[in-house]
Amino acid sequence: MLSGRFRFLWVVIFFIACSSNENTKQTPVPDSKNLKEQMVRVNKVQTYNEDSQIDDFLKRYQYPVNTTATGLRYYIYKKTEGEQPGAHSIVKINYNVKLLDGTVCYSSDSLGALEFQIGKTDLPVGLQEGMQLMKTGEQAIFISPSKLGYGLTGDGAEIPPNAVLFYDVKLLRVIKK
Repeated sequence: MLSGRFRFLWVVIFFIACSSNENTKQTPVPDSKNLKEQMVRVNKVQTYNEDSQIDDFLKRYQYPVNTTATGLRYYIYKKTEGEQPGAHSIVKINYNVKLLDGTVCYSSDSLGALEFQIGKTDLPVGLQEGMQLMKTGEQAIFISPSKLGYGLTGDGAEIPPNAVLFYDVKLLRVIKK
């Protein structure tokens, strides 16, 4: 009896899966050229929205930032004559990572100083790029668009998707150049 019911259930599922409903319109799958064009448009809108958000933030707080070719905004507010890290240096930093609304995501105050090798970590490229602009003992802020941060997915914990990040960083040491 059970095997008959089971067989009947599979026949029903098979029939439903294989039958077509003529009243249902199927969404056409875009070809790769159209898909690429749509992605470019979405990316341009996202970049424009983030740039506007960053510009509003900078007007409000009046940080005299410079901008790199990648779009990272930075301001070194305490300068020194220390050692400057290179593309594969190991550095140790104190840091605060916030969203532009002031929400603290991560901080060395609670997590301790962070040590990492530039170019050999999964930390955001915006932070890694910014570290190469500093010298030991300097303090800086970085404002990183999402494309230089955690992008479309966020980090799965504290940082949401498409988040612009605000870093306040002090380069404590260049451990290995």
